[in-house]
Amino acid sequence: MNTTAAHDSTKRRFSASAPLDTFDPAEAHQPHVPARTSLSFEVMPPRHDADEAKIEELLATLESYNPDYISVTSSRNSGWLEGTAEFIAKISARTRIPTLAHLACTAGNRDELIGWINRLMDSGVRGLLALRGDYAEGQTAMLEGHLPHATDLISLIRSMENEQRARFGAGRLAIGVAAYPSGHEESASRDEDIDVLLAKQRLGADFAITQLFFDAEDYLRFAERARLAGVRIPLIPGIMPMTSVARLRRMGQLSGLNVPDRLIRRLETAGPEGEYQTGLDLTAELAQTILAAGAGGMHVYTFNRPDTTTELLDRIGISPRTIA
Repeated sequence: MNTTAAHDSTKRRFSASAPLDTFDPAEAHQPHVPARTSLSFEVMPPRHDADEAKIEELLATLESYNPDYISVTSSRNSGWLEGTAEFIAKISARTRIPTLAHLACTAGNRDELIGWINRLMDSGVRGLLALRGDYAEGQTAMLEGHLPHATDLISLIRSMENEQRARFGAGRLAIGVAAYPSGHEESASRDEDIDVLLAKQRLGADFAITQLFFDAEDYLRFAERARLAGVRIPLIPGIMPMTSVARLRRMGQLSGLNVPDRLIRRLETAGPEGEYQTGLDLTAELAQTILAAGAGGMHVYTFNRPDTTTELLDRIGISPRTIA
């Protein structure tokens, strides 16, 4: 592509394998900002010795926003998927919030996954986030008998759904998947990330929740390239509160991403007494930018902290919603 063509949108040619040279929001089509912001939360199953009052406060706070759903991770401290199923049953009994369970290929072999899918549905789940999952320390490949990829898990879930149609009546299981605006650390290229997302869509994924990103442009560029490649499922931005330098560095380490120096400098300049508030301001700016560009909603990683979640949403301009 020559220089003239690169700056003339009428002459551009796009394909799934053609990277965008630039992302200019002013050059893109006018974003459609929906009247209602989609909102969902991610929570972790509490430890078995968790303070019950804190769990009550967490659920009450999240329910006050009338979220579209809550996704529940799995945790070693709560017995992995056993804890997930128990927490989902508690959420379903105490609130009106729909629940989504994280399910990873690493959770067991094919037969074990079938058992877990049924167990999670019995707990009240009507949606699953299908993931490959992280390998255990020292592990470099999937264990024998385990499904190797998230795409295989999507196929298994849809197959089970087809076999149990009577269980869902006129409905169906919602399947979410992960997307990587800043690139998956194991991918050969950004094009491979989009090709995998297209494969997930073809196999029956309904929506994608993004993993961590630090710059609004990373999400906006990724969403634009995905749309041009044929991705039509919602790409819901995952928003993770950046509340300290230590949290930022830990987030970057776990995700395999480089934390922008400008963010580290801002929090270090604020000092230990001001980094929390500064981090929330930065997170709110990130969320506001992508919402203004037409993202349509967001998925907030709560870390089971209702206070931080409320402070962040206040800054973004989202208040508790009255339920009719």
